[in-house]
Amino acid sequence: MQPGIGALRAALIVPALIVLTACDLLDDLPVGKAYAAKQLCSFVFTSGLDETLVREQFIKPKVQPLPWIWQVALDREAGSVRVGDILTAEDQDAVALYQDGRGCTLLVDQPATAITHHSIEPLAAPVLDPARPWPHGAGGPAPPVVGVDYQQLQAAIDRGFAEREAGTVLTHSVLVAWNGQLLAEQYALGVDAQTPLPGWSMTKTITGTLAGILVGDGVLALDAPAPVPQWQDTKKANITLRHLLQMTSGLEVNEDYGGFSDVTQMLYRESNQYAYALRQPVVTAPNVAFEYSTAETNRLGSVIQAAVGGTAQAMYEFYQQRLFHPLGITRGLVEFDATGHFVGGAYGYMPARDWARLGQLYLQEGRWQGRALLPAEWVAFATRPSPVSEKYGAQIWLNTGGNRWPRVPHDAYAMVGHQGQRVVVIPSRQLVLVRTGVTEDRELQQQVMAELLEGVLAALPEPAS
Repeated sequence: MQPGIGALRAALIVPALIVLTACDLLDDLPVGKAYAAKQLCSFVFTSGLDETLVREQFIKPKVQPLPWIWQVALDREAGSVRVGDILTAEDQDAVALYQDGRGCTLLVDQPATAITHHSIEPLAAPVLDPARPWPHGAGGPAPPVVGVDYQQLQAAIDRGFAEREAGTVLTHSVLVAWNGQLLAEQYALGVDAQTPLPGWSMTKTITGTLAGILVGDGVLALDAPAPVPQWQDTKKANITLRHLLQMTSGLEVNEDYGGFSDVTQMLYRESNQYAYALRQPVVTAPNVAFEYSTAETNRLGSVIQAAVGGTAQAMYEFYQQRLFHPLGITRGLVEFDATGHFVGGAYGYMPARDWARLGQLYLQEGRWQGRALLPAEWVAFATRPSPVSEKYGAQIWLNTGGNRWPRVPHDAYAMVGHQGQRVVVIPSRQLVLVRTGVTEDRELQQQVMAELLEGVLAALPEPAS
């Protein structure tokens, strides 16, 4: 033990344990350490951001008061992050490990050698023509477009980055695409057009899109029982793919990010996230109530992964070859858990331009460069209210009746992620708008996005009648 550590532990242990009960994310120390290790690993190794920036501005405020007692070790050569504390033994440290192709994995009581059984051989990404404009090339914003008020547009974007008295905003990207053209993009906090950014629950739309591809292929069926072997001959046997997509399976859910819950248990305390999600108990019959759930999307992911071969490599190749590469997404990935399962409910990373490409695919009703990557019928289904929720379709949030943004066209729909990640698509205005950042306050997230949408819409020509 280092000199003085024993005395420091004695001095801190009682006040630290008292104050930890007030932590805004955690009810226990293991979740806080695991969150810190996983996020620091992903932001530094997957996104390539500055370690100090990530620790001080992105992670510390989320896990207060853990930073008073944490011990953080980042090893760039090994691609690892270890987060411990001065109160517990080293074997209770949280460890996250980066590997090419699979991103960062939280080990959760497993040795680093455990994930070598699920290593991924990365595929060569397509090379985009830098002279060709977005979305089919790597070019930047289009030349000035007649009818667009660029002064108003820039003012709206600048407002999206402005800090507020109500709380910390920390926007790191805003991108505006209109009529299939990139009008403007702006970045901050070390982010640029090539930085893979966390989508959090925007990843759910990626997973839903992959399900749509398999339905279009005839591999999966919307209204057949979800092919989960563990559910056969149980009360869950009548849960269908449609129920999983619309989050109406009737399984138990606690999606509270303000304390210990199902979602924090699954993401930060479980090696096998699929097993945890699949064993959650039945609460109601399917299609009775909408219950937003990351576990629901991980259940959907389990069905998709099994359908394409079961292994991490097979799942990686499927989403890259059938969705990412055809769209020109060259730096996108979805991370896996320690047992090689695709974390389709939360852990997708792509640059802002690529999140916008996914939005543009939906805006174009599934067509891309003259071919159907996704059935148009699927896009219509995914962006239509479910029978039990007018605000949610199939892994996509809806603005039906203006329920989310009253002064924004009601045909808007969105990919929505924790801390204010958003991709908003407005078909009636041919608009795709991306905003990413680290904004904790949900009311502030809503305020920033509403102002951004309204300001951008005001800068665009009115649609022809």
